[in-house]
Amino acid sequence: MKLKELHIFFIMNFMQKIFFDSRILDKAARDAFGLTEDIMMENAAMALEKELKKDEAILIATGSGNNGGDGWALARRICSAGKKLTVLEALEAKSPACLLQKERAVKCGVNVVNARDAENFLNENGKDFDCVVDCVFGSGFHGEFTDEIKCLMQKLNALECKKIACDIPSGLDSYGNAAEDFFAADLTVTMGALKLGLFSSTAKDACGKILVADLGIDRELFEGGAEECAMLLEESDLSLPHRKKQNVNKGTFGHTAIVAGEKTGAALIAANAALRFGSGLVTLVAKDVAKDAAKNADKKNIPCELMAGDEFPANTSAVGLGMGLGRKDEDSEAYLDFLEKNEDIPCLLDADIFYSPRIKDFLKKRTACGKNASLVLTPHPKEFSVLLENCGLGKYSTGEVCTNAFELAKKFCACFPGAVLLLKGAVVLIALTENGRVCVYANPHGSNALAKGGSGDVLSGLVASLLAQGWSAKESAVNASLAHALASRLAPCDYALTPLELIQHVCEL
Repeated sequence: MKLKELHIFFIMNFMQKIFFDSRILDKAARDAFGLTEDIMMENAAMALEKELKKDEAILIATGSGNNGGDGWALARRICSAGKKLTVLEALEAKSPACLLQKERAVKCGVNVVNARDAENFLNENGKDFDCVVDCVFGSGFHGEFTDEIKCLMQKLNALECKKIACDIPSGLDSYGNAAEDFFAADLTVTMGALKLGLFSSTAKDACGKILVADLGIDRELFEGGAEECAMLLEESDLSLPHRKKQNVNKGTFGHTAIVAGEKTGAALIAANAALRFGSGLVTLVAKDVAKDAAKNADKKNIPCELMAGDEFPANTSAVGLGMGLGRKDEDSEAYLDFLEKNEDIPCLLDADIFYSPRIKDFLKKRTACGKNASLVLTPHPKEFSVLLENCGLGKYSTGEVCTNAFELAKKFCACFPGAVLLLKGAVVLIALTENGRVCVYANPHGSNALAKGGSGDVLSGLVASLLAQGWSAKESAVNASLAHALASRLAPCDYALTPLELIQHVCEL
C-alpha cells in the first residue's frame, strides 16, 4: 500500500532530533571541527543549488545577515552567461559574511535589484521567473515585518512559480509563530539540523517539504551530544495492533468502556474506532443507555456489535471519558468516582471532562509521585486553555495556547508527570515525563481533511483501544496519533472525509 505523498518529506528513516536553536550547533561545529563560517555558508549554498534546475529563471531575495549571505553565495555559484538570475536585495547586506558573499557575487556579474525598485521590478518581471529563493530572514527572526518587507512578501507569495526557503521561511520565529504574510514555501532546505520553528501548526503552511542539508560534516557529528528539545515522529514509527498469536479470544484484546453523555454521537464514533482498532469488546456506558439501546434498536442508532449498559463492565480494561459528555458537574461525578476507586484502569480523557471542577484533584491523585498513571489527555487548543485554568496553571486564550503550545505542553506535564498529553493541532504535540525530564514528540503528518467534527472522537477511540489492549500510555498516544494522521492522507477528497470513513482508512494502513 502506498500512502499519498506526505506534506512534509524527510530524507532519513529513523526518529530525528529537533533543536530549539541550531546556531548553538553551528558554533560547536566550528569550534570542534575547524569549520569556518565561509565553509558552512558554501555548503548551505550548494544544498540550495541542488534543488534548482539548470534552465530555470531564478530570483533570490536576500536579507542583511547570514541567511542573506547564503543567498549571495548561491547567486555566485549559479551565475553564468545567458542565465536569467536576479538577486533582489530586500535588506542591505550588514553582517561580515553577508558583505563578503555579496562582494564575490557582484564581481561575478550577478544582476542586483535593490529594495527601492523591488515593487516595480516584480510587477514588470515577476511572471518571468521559474523559482524564487527566500534568503531574507533566518532562524533569528522575531516580531513583525516592516511595511516594506510585508509588501515584498505579498509580491513573492503571489508569484506563480516554485518557492524555496533557505533554513526557515522568512517570518517564522524560533517557536514557529509567524508574522503576517510570512513566506509560503513549497520546499524548505534547513541547514544542519531540524528546528522547532519548522514544526508549529502555523509553520505547516509555510514550510512545504523539509530537507536537512549538511554544512560540511555528517549530520550526526553536527548534532553531536547536544540535547534536543523534541523528537520527530515519522511514518516508520507507527506500530499497529496486529494479532500475532492464534490461540486467542475476544477477552485477550481488552474491554474498552466508552462513556456516552449529552451528545451520544461523539461516544458512538469513539466506540466504533475502538472496536475497529483491535479492542475485543467495546461497551457504551451511560445513564439509561441500556433502555435507549433497546428502544432504538430498530433505528440502529447503536450498532449491534457494540454493547451498552448503565455501569462499567466488571472486566473493563480501559475507559474513554469526555467525548460529548456534557459540562454539568453531575455529568462527570459518577465516572470520576469510578476512576478514582479503580486507579489501575487506564483512561483516556477528552473534551467536556476538562471543564469539570474536579479535574485538578483527579489528575493530582492519578499522577502522585510521578507514578505511571496510564492516563492520556487529548485536548484541542480551546479545551487545553480550559484545562490549564482549571488546574491552576494560568489563564490563556485559545490564541495564546496556539502561540505557546510547546512551552505550555511542557508546563502541564511538569505539573502532572504521570500523564501523557496529546495536544491536537495541524502539528500534534505529545508531551510526557521520561526519566525526570519532559519530552515532546511532534507529529506533522495529519492532513486538513481532519478539520471536521468527529475526527477528534476517532482519535480518542483509537487511544482508548490501545490502552485496553495493554499498550502503555505513551505507546497508545504515539501510535494512535500516527494512525489517525496517516489514515487522513488516504482520503480521496480533502473536504469530504467523515469520521466513519476515517475509521475505515485506519483499517487500510
